[in-house]
Amino acid sequence: MRQMLLKLCLFFLFISCGENATVNSRELFSFKLSSSDNLQFDFSLLKNNKASVFIFLAPDCPLSQNYTLTLNNLQEHFKENNILFYGIIPGNNFNKIEVNDFVNKYKINFRVLLDPDFNLAAYFNASKTPEVFVVNSEQKNLYKGAIDNWASDLGVHRSVVSEHYLQDALNSIIENTEVKIRETKSVGCFIERKRKGL
Repeated sequence: MRQMLLKLCLFFLFISCGENATVNSRELFSFKLSSSDNLQFDFSLLKNNKASVFIFLAPDCPLSQNYTLTLNNLQEHFKENNILFYGIIPGNNFNKIEVNDFVNKYKINFRVLLDPDFNLAAYFNASKTPEVFVVNSEQKNLYKGAIDNWASDLGVHRSVVSEHYLQDALNSIIENTEVKIRETKSVGCFIERKRKGL
């Protein structure tokens, strides 16, 4: 009986690892996601960007809402350097009307893509909103984590931002220098991965 249970556990572990390996072994530029305005976005176009910034967002997450102005300003500043931003809405908790309301209310000036099956979230191993990932034209991850240090914890904010992690990373990319801080701890709402039908 014990051997049978052990075999079953190993089988399900193998299946689970196989699913993750399939997602993680995919090339980033092979993804295709629908945008909030019903257009399909082909990630192969990212090869033309000097760098791409992916920000996982949730319309009902206060920090996602609070950071939209900062993200808009950064996109406006860096787009001349061919660094483009992409908002990612993971899961299917929000319909397109809710996502578009979020985009319009906060005047988001970058493309917002839908990741209903968490495929891109799994690729990056994203766990919170907002959480950013910076990738260059060769699909190399250059930075991941927080936008800056304004939020030290949920509901805890600094009066003055003293560390601009994302901005500093993007400036390094423009200057063709090494990104000094490549990873920070993101603060935000957890991405809940729910299986379909549950």
